[in-house]
Amino acid sequence: MADVELVASGLTALGIPHRAFAVPDWKPWLHVAAEPGTVVFNLIEAPPAVPHVHPAAAAVLDLMDLPFTGSPAAVLWLTTDKLATRALLAAEGLPVAPGGRLDADDPALLDRVPGPWILKPACEDASLGLEGDPVCATREAALARARDLASRFPGQAMVVETFLPGRELNVSLLAREGGVEVLPIAEIVFEGFPDGMSRVVGYDAKWRTDSFAYRHTVRVFPEGPANASLLERLREISLAIWRLCALRGYARVDFRLDENGEPHVLEVNANPCLAADAGFMAAAEKAGLTTAEVVRRIVEDAVRGRPQVAPTTSTAWSPEESCGLRLRRNLEPADRGPLEALIRATAFFNPEEIDVALELVDDRLAHGEASHYRFLVGEAEAQVASYACWGPIPGTAAAADLYWIVVHPGFQGKGIGAALLQAAEEWMASAGRNRVYVETSTRPQYLPTRAFYAACGYEQVAELADFYAPGDGKAVWLKVLAMPLRFSLD
Repeated sequence: MADVELVASGLTALGIPHRAFAVPDWKPWLHVAAEPGTVVFNLIEAPPAVPHVHPAAAAVLDLMDLPFTGSPAAVLWLTTDKLATRALLAAEGLPVAPGGRLDADDPALLDRVPGPWILKPACEDASLGLEGDPVCATREAALARARDLASRFPGQAMVVETFLPGRELNVSLLAREGGVEVLPIAEIVFEGFPDGMSRVVGYDAKWRTDSFAYRHTVRVFPEGPANASLLERLREISLAIWRLCALRGYARVDFRLDENGEPHVLEVNANPCLAADAGFMAAAEKAGLTTAEVVRRIVEDAVRGRPQVAPTTSTAWSPEESCGLRLRRNLEPADRGPLEALIRATAFFNPEEIDVALELVDDRLAHGEASHYRFLVGEAEAQVASYACWGPIPGTAAAADLYWIVVHPGFQGKGIGAALLQAAEEWMASAGRNRVYVETSTRPQYLPTRAFYAACGYEQVAELADFYAPGDGKAVWLKVLAMPLRFSLD
């Protein structure tokens, strides 16, 4: 891949030892060695129609406590979802084109969004879904394209927006010590496009080298007094987006102007392509930066502010070695409020799931040692930072259910999840429960959770389709623990 070659050349120029490897099935834990000083230059891209693997892979690296370049998993989830990004920007008063989520079976949104319209899948990148002419001048054409996209990208929402007729510009941002630099702003010029041909950087313009759109879509860097006000406005919006979306390392924001010359955000690209002929590196070159300088700044931002310690993946992990974490195998009445706050702070569980989690807490507090549920509470910085809950499976000789592992968002990415799981496994094994079962949803939202258990040695042994709801199945995971040695002097 061109971006791998570019990064490798930059690391070589910097004298940084490195190796490149493919990630089979987008599972980084299969090859990454958690050696002290390891930094992962994250160039993982999602394959078509499964966009969730991109942020999920970053989530696994986070759980492995490995520093990696670019934006973290939560940011990648946000910016991958164009509807979520639109909603956040609009809520903060940043300009986006009129539009929203289009349901092919309920086209009422087209009555509220002025045409012509451009349609695209909500979570794809690389202009997938923008093949041919994605601009629809009539309601019938928009609905036909929506149905086509829905069949090609099943289960994925469709975005419809008013097609803005003005200029298209890209703003690249690169982290630096103490902040972020806005690189020279690029404009996409559609040279010689005939009347009736939509001026869009679609799939043809990006990838089909023999197409008219590819040959006549040209990148320039506008300058001069006539552009000064517009370029300054684009810088202001892009810097606001960098802060609002918590972008890291490098990013690109794409804009389109309306008929009045006002800019609107088309897309926020975390971890954009770093190929030599791509827009980000073209802007860096225009700024006078070498490949080595770009790579150095991205790597430095990946480790900036992190403690220089070995990753917590060793079986000899000690709680005191990770953020001063202290574990205790008991639940106190005063824990009830902090545990509820912790569960809600994750913004991951629905109200029914929260109620179930608190029922388990209340059962333990009410019945103490007679309760079926065992709790492991993790404290850091004088507060409850995490907890795990497990219980023996009635009617079995050596099986246990691991019900919950929850880590407060403020303490995620520090190896606490893996450490908590290890401590819970040690407790279960010491209690003679070495067959540990975990149940998760099969929804894409839970892919990082499933990846976490796979990374920790669990194997999926069953799947029940539509268990929780249509399209939401239950995956059952199993890990067989090594039992502790027991000695007898008889």
